[in-house]
Amino acid sequence: AVMTARALGDRVPALALTDARVAEGIATARWPARLQRLTEGPLVAACGAGTELWLDGGHNEAAAAVIAGQLDAWAEPRTAVIVGMLESKEPVAFFRKLAGRVAAVKTIAIPEEKATLSAEAVAEKAGEAGLAADPCSDIGSALQALLDAPEPPRRVLICGSLYLAGAVLRENG
Repeated sequence: AVMTARALGDRVPALALTDARVAEGIATARWPARLQRLTEGPLVAACGAGTELWLDGGHNEAAAAVIAGQLDAWAEPRTAVIVGMLESKEPVAFFRKLAGRVAAVKTIAIPEEKATLSAEAVAEKAGEAGLAADPCSDIGSALQALLDAPEPPRRVLICGSLYLAGAVLRENG
């Protein structure tokens, strides 16, 4: 986009970009559902003060590598994930990147999405990647199951699909 704007900048002065403007744009970019911390709403309230809620729409192996890097940076052994995925994705490759980095995995079907994998199918794929996972009926029940654990997670990351991210954002208001 920057290269195109610069190429057109001579003919369309409004598109002329300086290095400073490009740097400002990158520094202030807002990218919902890409390692987005949710800070208010009913799902956040359900977590209480002791648990952070995060959202990422990443759904492939490359996205899982970025998520794995963030999990490593957090260095928090009590991070849990809630994952829902579409039939067209490869959950085993995704889960392999998360193996050894999360305390718990809950799986769900993506609400109102015909092409979703079932919670049971996603849990099975997590198992193939070496992660024990429990299927749950929906976002709320998965979150509650994590919070009801003897040692609730310090952080919950909901991930695996942009469709799931949209559902989470709608449900969280």
